[in-house]
Amino acid sequence: MTPTLKKRPTQKEVAERAGVSQGVVSQVLNDRQGAIRVNPETRERVRRAMQEMGYSPNIAARSLVGGRSRIMGVFTYEPVFPTDTRNFFYPFLEGIEAAAAELNYDLLLHTRSSGRGERRVYQDRTNRLSLADGTLMLGELGEPERRQEITRLIGEGHPVVFIGRRELPGLTLAWVAADYVHATEGAVNELLALGHRQVLYLGGTRNHESAADREAGYRLGMEKADRPARVVRLEPEDLTPERVKTLMAGNGTALLIENDDLATGWLDACAPLGLEAPADYSFAVLGDPLIEHPRPRAWAALQLPRREMGQEAVRLLDQLLQGGPPETLRLPCRWVAGDSLGPAPA
Repeated sequence: MTPTLKKRPTQKEVAERAGVSQGVVSQVLNDRQGAIRVNPETRERVRRAMQEMGYSPNIAARSLVGGRSRIMGVFTYEPVFPTDTRNFFYPFLEGIEAAAAELNYDLLLHTRSSGRGERRVYQDRTNRLSLADGTLMLGELGEPERRQEITRLIGEGHPVVFIGRRELPGLTLAWVAADYVHATEGAVNELLALGHRQVLYLGGTRNHESAADREAGYRLGMEKADRPARVVRLEPEDLTPERVKTLMAGNGTALLIENDDLATGWLDACAPLGLEAPADYSFAVLGDPLIEHPRPRAWAALQLPRREMGQEAVRLLDQLLQGGPPETLRLPCRWVAGDSLGPAPA
């Protein structure tokens, strides 16, 4: 025999049992005073009726009428929610979870895709993120359509904090980012201290804020050392032995490489030439690997404060939800001196 499911009591039924209006029940639920004055005895009577009836509020409905759900959303346009602790995004979520628990928030991961397999903020003419009080944004914004969506979202008053520096025209944004500028400047100084006179910056072709910050730090370090800056942007498949020879012509013996894909491409192109680090040149990678498997070697690299970034993003969003202004925060990176560094060859 199939058991009969007990009907969930409604707010109207609670009001009838307590002998009050639904407006009074709503005020007691949201723990606030409105146009109707509710004395302590009436509040207690409403709460007792809820307890006796086993009433629990619909969190989504409360948020729709202006209440706080104490839910923070986590949204990304890419399917990056990790299944492996070695995944690049795992420490961010670890930090988000720890800070959300500390501040008494639940988390909602937005994972549903559109019919075209893409994630969108607005689907079926509705704002999917409005179930949460505010949203933490992971990953790059990329294409203009995404940036237009986020501009609309913030313009409608939805609180958003980005993990990573972001810029949108006409908006003051809240974000937490790795301090790539000072970290990359420090990496320049490490290479120059080893006697390398020329340091090449090798970057990708995608135009995003973290790449701009890395390049800015490189140029700052070279300018302070009174050395010429040399920036080359290309894709890993463009790195050939001939291209390597051209880039290393003259006295080029050190590189700062923007990401792991470019570093792997560089090493593959150097192999046929018999060039090895650190005997023939030195290099460092300006960030953590996106891939889930370990690096082939213990390269010199910047290590990002990913867990801390997740924690601080939650705190900034909490401040926004309490009526504070959008704030930005840069956290220092850690320099890891690996086996790809050595003194400049004679």
